[in-house]
Amino acid sequence: MDLKVGIIGSADILVSEENTAKTMGSGSLDVFATPAMIALMEKAASIAVQNYIDEDSSTVGTMINVKHMAATPIGLNVTARAELVEVDGKRLVFNVEAFDEKGKIGEGQHERFIINAQRFISKAKSKLNE
Repeated sequence: MDLKVGIIGSADILVSEENTAKTMGSGSLDVFATPAMIALMEKAASIAVQNYIDEDSSTVGTMINVKHMAATPIGLNVTARAELVEVDGKRLVFNVEAFDEKGKIGEGQHERFIINAQRFISKAKSKLNE
């Protein structure tokens, strides 16, 4: 594992009816939903580190603190960018931003943890047998 501060990941998506606030239930308008922006930011962070962790590992989001600063209509593209700013053992902290074609629409911080994928899934599935 060779995780270093400064690693950057990005992800993008076209705003469509599927990811509007109205469709996702986070509001009543046909604009890019805050939950969709958050998911895109998490995806960018996940992508940033995927080539730097062991094959049997993954990362999971544990905290996000973001501002959604501007609305984006259907038809525009949104790009999220995540920069790794802190590595504390298995804890990873990212600065995240999102932009549409006209400018910045969101920013904040996101925390992820490196986990063993098989153990994590086994523990989650064990809840079915409780």
